Amino acid sequence: MVMMESPTDMPRPTANQYLPSTWRPFPLGLPNSKVTKSSLLKEEASGNCTPSCTRETSSTEGSVFGDDSSSNDSSSTAPSEHDDEPASIVEMKPYTVIPAIQAQSEADSTLAVDIRAPTVYDPLAPAATRLRYMIKNSDHIIKCPGVYDGLSARIAIDIGFEGMYMTGAGTTASRLGQADLGIAQLHDMRTNAEMIANLRPDGPPLIADMDTGYGGPLVVAKSLQQYHLAGVAGFHIEDQIMNKRCGHLAGKEVVDVETYIQRIKACIVARKQLRSDIVIIARTDALQSKGFDDCIERLRRARAEGADMGILEGVKSKEQAALAAKLLAPWPLCYNSVENGHSPLISAREAQEMGYRIIIYSFASISPAYVAIKSTFEWLRETGMTGSSVTPKTIFNVCGLAESIIIDEASGGTAFAKGV
Repeated sequence: MVMMESPTDMPRPTANQYLPSTWRPFPLGLPNSKVTKSSLLKEEASGNCTPSCTRETSSTEGSVFGDDSSSNDSSSTAPSEHDDEPASIVEMKPYTVIPAIQAQSEADSTLAVDIRAPTVYDPLAPAATRLRYMIKNSDHIIKCPGVYDGLSARIAIDIGFEGMYMTGAGTTASRLGQADLGIAQLHDMRTNAEMIANLRPDGPPLIADMDTGYGGPLVVAKSLQQYHLAGVAGFHIEDQIMNKRCGHLAGKEVVDVETYIQRIKACIVARKQLRSDIVIIARTDALQSKGFDDCIERLRRARAEGADMGILEGVKSKEQAALAAKLLAPWPLCYNSVENGHSPLISAREAQEMGYRIIIYSFASISPAYVAIKSTFEWLRETGMTGSSVTPKTIFNVCGLAESIIIDEASGGTAFAKGV
């Protein structure tokens, strides 16, 4: 499996290379906590804390990589009449948070930002860190086939894809036997994502559907935490109402902009608390009901809050897809390719030329699986035979049989001494 082209003799970086030099353990600023602003200032004066611990929060804070010259501003550590108040969770930074956006000019309100990523590739780094590096540094678009269960994910790994996408529609259909109508909840999605992401921890990073976040800001933050713990590298969260439906069905409704931005903010806050590299992809489904301009504005707002990437779901034409990438550049976008959906089929090369960094194929496995299973079952009902030329061992080999044999033998086991 090819993840990224990198010299084989490249020295493996240490974990500290992925954290700014101002990192410190994250203290919980709970109401009964003895940690106060003044105590933090005393820690800083003694050299045990950095200015970033008490720096005021900026609305433009975003991703977690890079240098921040503003963290040395002496005004950020000046005592005030509120020094003895408990320090809030937001103020108590685990590391220097980097403003992710900058205005291009005073006359132009367009915001430009590229994803923050490590400068050195480590094949053994967490999946989210590797995904960030790939988005930032890969010279080609990242193709992620849609997977919905262990077998489809194993096949994607076996083929050698750089990334995978856990489709919400496929997860709902395969796990629950239901249409993609907002029926699957956090437990269903998280459980499936964890299984897929950990088939090969060193394998292709997994991007997962997070639907609407499954609730208000607190639930959205909990959802990000659960995806992070599951090993998910990135996810997209959308602006549909809670009673959502597949992005390629008619009749979609979206929440107002402020509610959508609350979801994005909840993701940003939760990610900071976890010191996670998980990639946040802001998705808007507003094109159907609000129009193109509203979609661009929603994505700009999400970008300003610190979202790493964007998806404009259900674009009507190639020209519209290209225009979205142009208006939001250099902010990276992801294109959702759904055959026979509402959007035109765009090749990976076309999407790359437009400026897209990732292309996901949501129905790449579940659609052909449906066709193949249906055809086989019809033949079985008619003839009483399946006609399959695939042996059980073929399936088992794809699903890690060789890995299991290696582990057993290395452990001194004899489970396979008589063959398989």
